[in-house]
Parts: sequence; structure tokens; C-alpha cells
Amino acid sequence: MTKLLITIDDISRLSGFDGNIDNDTINPFIFMAQNGEIKRILGDSLYSKIITDFTNNSLSGKYLTIYNDYIATILTYFTCSFYLQLGVAKVSQSGVYLVTPEKTEQIFDEKTNKMAEKYEKIAVNLEIKLIEYLNTANLPEWLAPDLTKAKSSFNWIKV
Repeated sequence: MTKLLITIDDISRLSGFDGNIDNDTINPFIFMAQNGEIKRILGDSLYSKIITDFTNNSLSGKYLTIYNDYIATILTYFTCSFYLQLGVAKVSQSGVYLVTPEKTEQIFDEKTNKMAEKYEKIAVNLEIKLIEYLNTANLPEWLAPDLTKAKSSFNWIKV
């Protein structure tokens, strides 16, 4: 399995999420965001380079900049969006149920979806900035994005 690029500590530091969310609860959403969104943005070659260097603790130069200035934050916000959309319910042998701590008021679909959309918009905005950076970084692993895989309807142009 691919090493996750962020932890719940990163998420709580960069978002409004509580740092006490169980790793077993949040990690699937980090995985989804990383293997779906980050891989889509970076492309296979650059994604593999970042993962390998991160795993070996050898990120440096522009690759470290990409991780620190873009990937960790983008991944955090896509994870938050996925978690808000999908993590409010648990599926067990007994069925599907909402997760609610005692003596709290649960917010439902409309508010949760609006929060998820806001986190996704922040992530997409940062994605655009990352693409702009990558277009000028002259990295051998970077290829122009496939427009059919773009998250937004923005026109990506490699300069």
C-alpha cells in the first residue's frame, strides 16, 4: 500500500478538523484523496517520484517545495471534503448509521455538503496554483495535464 503523505495532525493543523479523529476513520479518506486527486494532478511519473522520495525521506529541492507548499495542503482539503461527504455515516453488519457523540447536535446533508464544497473549492484553487508552479519548474517528470482528467473546467495550458 502507498504511504500516506499526510496525517490527522496535518489535517487538524491546516483545517477546522479536530485532531482527535481516529486514524482508522480518516485514513481511507486521505487514501482516496491522495490516489485520486493528487495522482490526477501530478500525473503518474511525478506522483511516483514524490511518493518514492517521501517514503525514503529524501524529498529535496523543487520536490520538497511541491510537497510543503502545495501537496500537503491540497491533500488536506480534498480529504476534508471527502470526509464530510462520506464519513458522517458508518456501515456495519447491523446497517448504516450516523456517527454522533453524546450530547451534540448533528448537522445534516445541506450544511455538511456546503462545507464539503468549500473545502473542495479551496483545494481546486490551490491545484491551479500548483499547476502554474509546475509549468515553470522544468521537472522531467511533469507532463501537461490531460484536460479530460481536470477537476475543474479551467483551461490548463503548459507554458
